[in-house]
Amino acid sequence: MTRPGSSFCTSPRLSGTILALALALGASACDKGSSASAAPEDGAAGQDAVPSAGGEAYRYADDFTLTAETKLEVDLTTSEGSGAAELQARSQIEAKPAGDKLEVHGKLIELVDFTGSGNLDPEFMKKQAEEQGQTDFDFLAELRASEAWSIVDHKGETDDDATKGLPQNQGSDDSGADFGLFELPDLPAVDLEVGKTVTLPTYEEPRQMPFGEIPMEIDESWTLRGIDESGGKHIAEFDVTVEGSGATELSGQGQTAMISSLEESAFTIFFDIDAGLPVSISGYSQSETTIDAGGQSFSFATNSELETTYSVGAAAPAPAETAPAEDAAGAPAEDAPAE
Repeated sequence: MTRPGSSFCTSPRLSGTILALALALGASACDKGSSASAAPEDGAAGQDAVPSAGGEAYRYADDFTLTAETKLEVDLTTSEGSGAAELQARSQIEAKPAGDKLEVHGKLIELVDFTGSGNLDPEFMKKQAEEQGQTDFDFLAELRASEAWSIVDHKGETDDDATKGLPQNQGSDDSGADFGLFELPDLPAVDLEVGKTVTLPTYEEPRQMPFGEIPMEIDESWTLRGIDESGGKHIAEFDVTVEGSGATELSGQGQTAMISSLEESAFTIFFDIDAGLPVSISGYSQSETTIDAGGQSFSFATNSELETTYSVGAAAPAPAETAPAEDAAGAPAEDAPAE
């Protein structure tokens, strides 16, 4: 399952409160569904339809360029404080064939707005980084310069090994802060009927965290709300809900830590079946993680809301920043006196 923000949350440069921010943005940005296969289950209860592998109508095109406009709101509560952030950004996403998969390149074109408070205030994060010896940390600068390459299948699922093997990712320390802006919504790998909900068999999926990997048990459901055929197109509307829970014990440097995590998300995806391209995704996500180690406990909980719309074609360049007009002496220019 593709999780936006995953590359950001594994950044080794982030620690302390900055680590908490990374987890907030990675773990709560959103679960966009899964391309996990769904074999039928006999006697499955609480389902409107029995899942069956398929969903061939829902797959990404082989070659495309998109402009993505994203709004993201995040609330973070930790044992060390709380914070909130709002982001608006415009990105470009390009995909080209890579064998039977796609190579995806994403680049932030314009950071329209970022406001943060509490633990998510950029100045607070910078101060925390400096106290831990990271004198060159500039969160907003890294965000504006963010760029990423990945290998995904035609359902949007990331191939982690192939992604790590890309030349552009060699020598990378995963220190980028991209908020998952360049990740495509996952698409259903099951056949769907309008108005019927399909619940996939529970499956296990690892969650990559800066401190290790948590095996999660995932319950996922898809509903095809309808297909809009106006304008000569076929735009499918999906609802996807995901619930997950997991726990693990990690050891290192003579210490042991117990880590547990809960997550929940619900999103609506509009997808152009004919073009093989996303139209929009919107929804919410929640997560809570607890770490117990050495008789101490640390926890963080996140809530987020995401809205992204996609348009076909390359993104227009960001508008140039203009400085206030000044006269030759360096003072602001004054209006000429009336005659």
